[in-house]
Formats: sequence, structure tokens, C-alpha cells
Amino acid sequence: MIETQIQAENINEKREFLDELEDPYELYDEEPLNNAPYEELDLKEIVKQEKKKIKILNISDIKKGGRAGFSLYRLVPYVFLILGFIALKNNNLLDISIYLPSLLVGIVVGYISSKQ
Repeated sequence: MIETQIQAENINEKREFLDELEDPYELYDEEPLNNAPYEELDLKEIVKQEKKKIKILNISDIKKGGRAGFSLYRLVPYVFLILGFIALKNNNLLDISIYLPSLLVGIVVGYISSKQ
């Protein structure tokens, strides 16, 4: 299994956990920066190296994200919210001129309380 991964060049070198915490974007990497003049740079090689660094989404990553996006803990509150608006609209109790300012008050109070 390892040999097939090596032949497919599917090698993911992982950094140590503490290194990832301290420098998640590899800003303090030990590799020297290429400070050569523009005329001496091999731009095609640089583009190839940068393309290798890009991760492509695969089906397993999409499945993991999809499960979290469609969980009941997310869907039930949205269904409750939508049904509440429909019920208010059908009973002629939804007054936008009152709803929006009261929503603004809740946002301001939430913002102030999160700052403290």
C-alpha cells in the first residue's frame, strides 16, 4: 500500500503538531526565499511547484463537509424559523416595520455583550 502511494506520488509530508500551531502558514519556514533578479527566475518551474501545493477537493472531503452541512442540529432550527415566518404571514401578524428595528436591537446587544 505504501509503495503504491509512493509510485502515485501521493506523499503528504506533515509537520509536527506544535509547528502547525505556532506557524500555520509557514511564514517562518527555514527554506530560503528566492531573491534572484527577475531575469534569472525560472517562472515555469515556480508555477509547477505552486500547482503541486494546491490541494484538489476529492469526494471524501465533500462527503465529510456534506454530513456536517445537513445535520439535524442545523436543519431543524432553519425549518422552525421558516415555518414561524410562514405562520406569522398567514395570520397577518408579520409586520416588517416592527420586526427589522427589533432585530437591529438584538444585533447591537449581542455585539456589545460579545465585546465584554
